[in-house]
Amino acid sequence: MSRLQGALLVAAVAALLVLPPLGQRVLVPSDEVRFVLYARDVAERGAPFDVRVRAKLFREKPPLFAWLIALSSAPVGRVTEATAQLPVALAAIAAVVFTFLAGDRLLGRGPGVMGGLALATTYGFFSHSQFILPDMLVVACVCAAMYALVVWQRAERVTWPAPVAFYVAIAGAVYAKGPVGLLPFLIGGVWLWSEHGAAGLRRLWHLGGALAGALVTLTWVVPFLTMGGGTFAEAVIWEDWIRWYVGRPRILNLLIDTAVMCLPWTAVLPLVLAAAIRHRREPVVRLLLTWFLVSFLVILPIANQRTRYLLPMTPPLALLVAWWAAAELHAFRLARRALALLILAVGAVALVGIAWPRPLGAWQPPYLAGLSLASLPFVAAVAVLTASMAWGLCVAAPRVLMGGTVVAMALALGFGIWQYNRDFNTAHDFPRLAAAVEQHANGGDVAVFGGRWFALDYYLGRRVHSAETLAEFTDFALRPERPVLVTNGRTWTGIRATTNLGLCALDEQPMGSQMMVIVQASPQCPPAPRTPASSTARP
Repeated sequence: MSRLQGALLVAAVAALLVLPPLGQRVLVPSDEVRFVLYARDVAERGAPFDVRVRAKLFREKPPLFAWLIALSSAPVGRVTEATAQLPVALAAIAAVVFTFLAGDRLLGRGPGVMGGLALATTYGFFSHSQFILPDMLVVACVCAAMYALVVWQRAERVTWPAPVAFYVAIAGAVYAKGPVGLLPFLIGGVWLWSEHGAAGLRRLWHLGGALAGALVTLTWVVPFLTMGGGTFAEAVIWEDWIRWYVGRPRILNLLIDTAVMCLPWTAVLPLVLAAAIRHRREPVVRLLLTWFLVSFLVILPIANQRTRYLLPMTPPLALLVAWWAAAELHAFRLARRALALLILAVGAVALVGIAWPRPLGAWQPPYLAGLSLASLPFVAAVAVLTASMAWGLCVAAPRVLMGGTVVAMALALGFGIWQYNRDFNTAHDFPRLAAAVEQHANGGDVAVFGGRWFALDYYLGRRVHSAETLAEFTDFALRPERPVLVTNGRTWTGIRATTNLGLCALDEQPMGSQMMVIVQASPQCPPAPRTPASSTARP
């Protein structure tokens, strides 16, 4: 198999997993929808920098992701759920390809292919390929930068393309999400220091690369600064890029998120890390181990941790697993066989849970109602996954272990995403809520109070006002045109208990774990009895 054929193979597998579900999930989380609104504003007004989301200048993140959404939406003339997700899906495919290329250079063709396939079928990586967030763009650029670093540092004679590509890829990562894009500098610095001492840091410097990276970065930093350097420094650099991450970390939650992110390779991760630490003096293993550990350790002290912050550790994890399966699977015989028995037991319990899910109670997925045609793909996936991992570990068979696990995960993820999207759309029917709001608003102004709910802006097709305080809510509700407001059940209860406004609840609709309430001021609605302030909570 040639390098091109290997790249096409891993790209095809990744594409078959991430592209079919495009546009199948409704837009709900405000962290995602804000980028969609940014892109829609860019597409409609042609103003790439002066973009406002609910009348607020949006500069929390660099503009690359929103621009890519607008670009992918240009052929259809509007921003849709599918065109908003397309840049993320393509970035996921690119990350898989660059992971293969790095693995091919470091480990050889076979482990490189397995590394790319292992990444494509890692649960955390695949699940984040379905989110409309810039994190996958960061991962793609980091993988590209690491591949360029490998080519640059392993070349007998340094030429300009590899170091320039390294710096430009880092600039692209920063363009997508800010300072987190500098991660390859940290990884490369730690690796080169461990190889050559402090003098090794000089090997990261390249004038042409630095100029190219700076030029790319200035194309968005300069316009941001011209719109107000002081506010950019305070509202973005300090509030969003520094203060957000300062505080007490939640280590236990981080470890749980890491275990979920790395599935199914979490099961073999102790063996993989033990083997990698034992071979840490080998330059290739040291680089992969550094890439993995640095990507994890930079998240450790952060206060406001998010699962997606762990995404950059999935490519080196996949390559470490591929290296271990090819070179070190035979080691730790007793531990391997004990782990094989544990996996066999857990797999048997999982199969029983799928066939008879009622004992799972609240953990039971809605699409599992017992052994039926709907559950057969999961049964097959769990059976293949259990058998391949247990047998591959027991007899040290890398092809069985890696090949069977990749096939099982591809089946589980490829089938499960459709079931998940169906249930998610049923539980979070924002298009239905927006239609109900429009029925009462008749094209008039709408406001929200108690949450952001940017999805309303998208599905209404116009800007929704945000009431930040109860006073703003009251002023908006008492406008002469009697506009419609949207809140949730908890906030609505607090409003009724602490104000004497004559408000009517026009409609109530469940939305995930909360009840959304559409309200409007009307003289026909008598005010609710006031509750003493000392006995009420803030809405």
